[in-house]
Amino acid sequence: MTAQRIPDPGSAVLYEEPSPVDELVDASLAHLDEAPPEPLAGLRPGEVIVGECIDARHPTLIGRLLVRWATPRGAQECWLPSLHGLAVRAHDRVLVSQPSNWPEPIVTGVVDGFALRPEAPRAEAARLALHGDETLRVTTADGKPLVEVFASETGPVIRLMTEGVDLELPGALRISATSIDLVARQGEVRVNATDDVVVQGENIHLN
Repeated sequence: MTAQRIPDPGSAVLYEEPSPVDELVDASLAHLDEAPPEPLAGLRPGEVIVGECIDARHPTLIGRLLVRWATPRGAQECWLPSLHGLAVRAHDRVLVSQPSNWPEPIVTGVVDGFALRPEAPRAEAARLALHGDETLRVTTADGKPLVEVFASETGPVIRLMTEGVDLELPGALRISATSIDLVARQGEVRVNATDDVVVQGENIHLN
């Protein structure tokens, strides 16, 4: 390190010229300030792994999952944030990603695509409570009944009050249930299509 005197009529000030070592230290400190935060879970930025959800309910925080994954040093567990609206259950295999500008990994998806998923919770906009002897009825403007909803011993009943009903949709109609019964109390059952009619089942019984 060399020192130079700057001439000044009033006073003499000692100016120290920075040495190469000082410049190297200053550059290293500036590089550390610009570096991304060090990941907390030991994953490299941009790394994506598959882990197992051990617990889907954090004691105090919403959206945090306890995830376990294998490392060369053994299994590691950590409470990690998940994407908003992601439905995860315990023992699900999850996809974990480490963003380059974030200090902790994030759970981004569920790998077990064939497992039954719980329905996402929906906000309740309105509620109408019916007693056992009450019914909800929809009528036309002149009072003609159209639809009736009530509770029976076997479950809810939706009754269409007109003699003929047309159910029309611009797209596809899908009906899903544990089992389906089509009963015609009088008359026949017809199935018409402009294309092929496909009936699939383990056994098909005709009469």
